[in-house]
Amino acid sequence: MTSRVETRDEGGTDAGAAPPQEARPAPPPARAKRFPWLVFGIVFALVLVTRIVITPRPSAPKPVLELPAYTLTDHHGKPFGAADLRGKPYIADFVFTSCPSVCPRLTKRMVEVQKRTADLGEKLHLVTFSVDPENDTPEVLAAYGRKYGADEARWTFLTGPLGEVETVVLRGFKIAMGKKETPEGILEIFHGERFVLVDGEGKIRGFYDADDAGIEAIVRDARLVLDR
Repeated sequence: MTSRVETRDEGGTDAGAAPPQEARPAPPPARAKRFPWLVFGIVFALVLVTRIVITPRPSAPKPVLELPAYTLTDHHGKPFGAADLRGKPYIADFVFTSCPSVCPRLTKRMVEVQKRTADLGEKLHLVTFSVDPENDTPEVLAAYGRKYGADEARWTFLTGPLGEVETVVLRGFKIAMGKKETPEGILEIFHGERFVLVDGEGKIRGFYDADDAGIEAIVRDARLVLDR
């Protein structure tokens, strides 16, 4: 008969037994892991909502002055004026068709406005006033519009008797126009180069330079006028 001799250490445990493992803390529940992210999400949402509420919404520019009633002649040879534009905001510019430098640039800018507001359709009108009405007949203006791809449903070119045009441009829009003699004895036409935004009530809302910033601003403000 064989006998097994058991040995114990001084502490009374079996010498061959595995040492006891240290107790590990239980993993945190899944809810505890999600809690910091939940708090972060709530704080982020509150900050976002606060910024939206505090940030003021852009508003349309206030009226600067009111235009007098006027009637001129459009590029179809028909009477056209303030009454036809009632209830319809519009952007105006001032050119003459034989101008060799400034006017083509202004007209190209108006073409840009036409493209950038195409989604507005006939809600926003474009009006070009000739500052050389003695030479810019309706037929000449119609050809000028076709040359630049003017949308006839949205873009009107106006001419008329010189005195009436001057009254509208000078006294109404407060835009310079006239003729001056050069040292060589040549008469040159001069005129203002700014665009004008007019609301549906015939009130001017602003004057804008025909540069990138000005075009950006007048398109933005035209939309704001329509949204009011």
